[in-house]
Amino acid sequence: MTGWHLRLWRRSMLWSRERAAAELGVSLRTYKSYENAEEIKRAVALATVTLSLTAMMHALRSQQLSAERLLQLLGEMTESVSTEV
Repeated sequence: MTGWHLRLWRRSMLWSRERAAAELGVSLRTYKSYENAEEIKRAVALATVTLSLTAMMHALRSQQLSAERLLQLLGEMTESVSTEV
């Protein structure tokens, strides 16, 4: 995952940089450096998958997302993280 991918992920979550930093448990300065990096640490990439899955589970509970679509998205996310390492 690159910094550009991280920025796209944050925007897809409709989060500010401050919120993304807080969710990842890092300072705003550190988060900004992640978005400017050529490559993101695997732990950060996996954390984005976890945060995305948490958001999807909420959508699933409120009937805005089907279980099949959730499994498809999860497969795509984990595949992209594993192929970039």
